[in-house]
Amino acid sequence: MKRMVHFLLLFILNTGLYAQTNLSGEVVDRGNTPIPGVLIRFNNNRVQTTTDTEGKFSLIYHDTLKDRRIYLRAFGYKNKSVRINKNQTSIRIILVDSIHHLQTVTVSAPKYGRFSDYSAQTIRMSTFDIVTNPAAMADMIGNMRVLPGVQVNDNDGRLIIQGGSSDESQIYINDLLVLNPYNLTSENTGVRTRFSSDLFEGVALQSGGYNAEFGQALSGIVNLNTKEKKHIESKTDLAISSVFTSLTHMDRKPSCAYRGSLAYTHTEPYFKLVPNGYRWNKYPEQISADLYFTKEFSPKTKLIAQAQFSSAAMNYSYENVDSMTFTNDMKEVYFYAQANVYHLFNEKWSLSAGSNLIIDEISGTEVKSPGDQVKNSNKWNHNKVTLQYASGKITNRTGAEYIVNPFHETYLAEQTDNVTDIKNNLSGFYNDTKIFLNNNLTMNLGLRAEYSPYLNRFNLAPRGYIGYRLNRENIVSASYGEYYQLPSLNYLKLTDAIDFTSVTKGTLSYSYVEKHSKFQLDAYYKKYNNAITYSQGTMIPVDIKNEGNGYGWGADLFWKSNFRTLEYWLTYSYNNTEKKYAYFPNKIDPGYASDHSFNITLKYWINSLRSLLGTNYNISSGTPYYNSSTPYNKLGTTPYRNRLDISWSYLPKPWIIIHFGCQNVLGYKNIYGYNYSKVHPGIRQEIATPEPRFFFLGIFVTFSHDKKLNQLKDL
Repeated sequence: MKRMVHFLLLFILNTGLYAQTNLSGEVVDRGNTPIPGVLIRFNNNRVQTTTDTEGKFSLIYHDTLKDRRIYLRAFGYKNKSVRINKNQTSIRIILVDSIHHLQTVTVSAPKYGRFSDYSAQTIRMSTFDIVTNPAAMADMIGNMRVLPGVQVNDNDGRLIIQGGSSDESQIYINDLLVLNPYNLTSENTGVRTRFSSDLFEGVALQSGGYNAEFGQALSGIVNLNTKEKKHIESKTDLAISSVFTSLTHMDRKPSCAYRGSLAYTHTEPYFKLVPNGYRWNKYPEQISADLYFTKEFSPKTKLIAQAQFSSAAMNYSYENVDSMTFTNDMKEVYFYAQANVYHLFNEKWSLSAGSNLIIDEISGTEVKSPGDQVKNSNKWNHNKVTLQYASGKITNRTGAEYIVNPFHETYLAEQTDNVTDIKNNLSGFYNDTKIFLNNNLTMNLGLRAEYSPYLNRFNLAPRGYIGYRLNRENIVSASYGEYYQLPSLNYLKLTDAIDFTSVTKGTLSYSYVEKHSKFQLDAYYKKYNNAITYSQGTMIPVDIKNEGNGYGWGADLFWKSNFRTLEYWLTYSYNNTEKKYAYFPNKIDPGYASDHSFNITLKYWINSLRSLLGTNYNISSGTPYYNSSTPYNKLGTTPYRNRLDISWSYLPKPWIIIHFGCQNVLGYKNIYGYNYSKVHPGIRQEIATPEPRFFFLGIFVTFSHDKKLNQLKDL
């Protein structure tokens, strides 16, 4: 019996010596967002693992260990050690941001390395910000008008950033440049982006300066990053509105997620109820479809693929200043596809690669003169690969890209065919190095090189940024850079004896950021070099050269905060720009940018009414205007412009939303210049939008398992 007892005691003790516990855990940041790729060491580094794409990990340890402590390390966060209690089976750990952010916005996919932009002037807007702003009607680019340094003229719709013309800004999706991201539209009507806001995590506007990784923009870029798998919810959305109908389905699986959407736009009922200044022979009509797919092959490898197709048409007539009737018969077929691959080799090295393909075919009649016809085919292929090294206080990104852009146009005027073929390719190489000098000081140094075989021209663009954190909330920064851009196709199809246009720009910024508020003040100066100039020919520009120059300087103020359930955004911008460009022989104030611009946005949630109310008011100073027949003298300044927008989102059920909005509710006529008669001197016609107001009414229904999801953040 004694032997039996001794044997049992020995067996129990030995079993206890080898008893093991499974520990599962999750690592998140202070915003409760999972952090993938965190290196975890345990038991004096005998056990190592990393968190997966959901920020989770698991490991096994012996119960008899005395030092049950795990050590966590992740780039962009402070190192941390945590003690594990005996028999503990689960844990949730919060990592705190290190100096690596300095309150800027990430432009790379976060799980594949954090890399700050070059300026505190980078401002990120969430999808919710976009769709609840009455000034935008869910259009990502239109919503930018509420940001500092940005103007959006209603007769164009594209961004005017810090005094730069609308062709000086570009749109990127997952770090790849997108050709013509705007839908087909009529004359003097603002364009809208063709991509749905619910595809993206948010919008990052970079106006003060940006990394050497990005090129072909003189004033700023908008970088759109598609949604992570964890943010895609399983649901089906149905939308029925005054101008379009759409059906969207999305689903998330353990290792992948997908989204598919079909939309049809037909404006005949709307324009019959609310006529505008055009005589419609065929009302604007469009059908579009898009697909999105993301797959995580492992915690270290991810694929994102997306595609879109749209077909649009319209036919309308109007009279010019000389009472000549023009009939525009416009058609467009657009195809877009893109794939991005991200891979983590280890905790220091990562690789990203991407490629897109765009085919844009547009045809139209009476675009420039009575009886003319134009048809062009524009193809685009942007390829990019980037290698990132991140260790301690240094992050380096090195990459190369190649853009292929064949363009073909046939223009028929006065029974003569003019055929243009261009192969406008571009090679680019870049290197960005970020150095953390101490706990409050960071520096970025970048260099970009580009070569155009078509022009046989080369450029080299150095860029730099330095930021200093005075304390947790206050940051000051400065940036300097050279930025280059190819001439537009309107000039390239006429000559190849021209060069890149460039801007040299410096910025100073101060920002105050806390949990629910942000205050920012920016000042900048930029110098234009090699701007395109030409003489006026009978039909087309002649004597095209790079003899233009100019400057621009100004300041932007931005304040975003809230009081209880009232959220408010305040923006004021001042800009002074003078440029010698186009057919002007001397520097002039461009007619597209206002000196002063003020914007206020209010959003108020009324819980008892289950309603979100919004209003936006914008006022800006007038712009100078010129007569194209005698363009050298300023003839005057247009009146001040203002616009009041309102919106109301009502939730009768958690899964049903009724949304109403009205832009320019007061019907104020904003004038953006004048067209002068070539037959009767002194006779002019105002350049304004064809409709004084735009109304929108829609019902949005979401079908999901719990019937609690809705489209308020994706309207």
